[in-house]
Amino acid sequence: MHNNIAMLRVAALDVGSNSVRLLVADVRGGLFLPVLQDRITSRLYAGLKDGMLHPDSIARTADAIGQLAQRAREAGATEIYGYGTSAMRDGQNRDVLVQAAADMGVSLELLSGHQEAALSYLGAAPDGRAGVVDIGGGSTEIMAGEQGKVLAAASAQMGAVRLSEQMKDIIAPDEMVHRAMAVLAPIYAEVRHVPVDGWIGIGGTITSLAAMDLQLASYDAARIEHHPVTAELAHAWLIKLCGMTMKQRQQVTGMNPARADIMPYGTAILCAFFALSGAQQLLASDKDALTGSLLERFINLK
Repeated sequence: MHNNIAMLRVAALDVGSNSVRLLVADVRGGLFLPVLQDRITSRLYAGLKDGMLHPDSIARTADAIGQLAQRAREAGATEIYGYGTSAMRDGQNRDVLVQAAADMGVSLELLSGHQEAALSYLGAAPDGRAGVVDIGGGSTEIMAGEQGKVLAAASAQMGAVRLSEQMKDIIAPDEMVHRAMAVLAPIYAEVRHVPVDGWIGIGGTITSLAAMDLQLASYDAARIEHHPVTAELAHAWLIKLCGMTMKQRQQVTGMNPARADIMPYGTAILCAFFALSGAQQLLASDKDALTGSLLERFINLK
């Protein structure tokens, strides 16, 4: 049926507060097949002051965009689409990064918090009545909907990197959770009226907790997909991580060493979500706004 429709290999770049992520996929008609995933930790949010992104953070991120765009082209991608999230929303000088990306052939779109939430929900595309929580480096989105369609979504400027910088790297589990709850409570209130039968969790904190629970020596998206992450597990890891040195955290099986410094803060945000929602667990998913952005752009979903 699809023989007369050309297969298109496309790529999306997610320019986040903590890292730049790449997804290359083949699309044809209604078919979507991921081909390549990659990421480079660039910490765009680090050093943001008075609404201005730090030149070093911009340079690191621009370099990461260039490297990942080159990998996408080498993989055969004919179109590369890019978007920015929380750190770029904050940075009044984001045009410097937008221009640097354009010079490398990547057009960067700035997503609002609600646009990011909608794409994340589309990417996770849970069946039935489900909620999705997405913990990023600079923001957290909470969404609820049905059959892959988001019915309510809200975004808060509270992520693993942001909380780390706010607390000046102080490790105090109760205070971390308390701060996160104060920021997440208003956005949870915006979605709680939509009934959900279960929750999906996306973002590096949640997929890392799943990988740590599974003790994966190397990242395995297939094994992480829909692995349960419980409130009990998140709380246990929060206490454990807060009691470790940086070196000890980096050596945890399943931990991406580049996330070791912010992992306690992301975990605290997840604990805050569990406390607010009363949920006892969520299912980890590797599918997020990157998947959603390509689905929206290249797949006819209607």
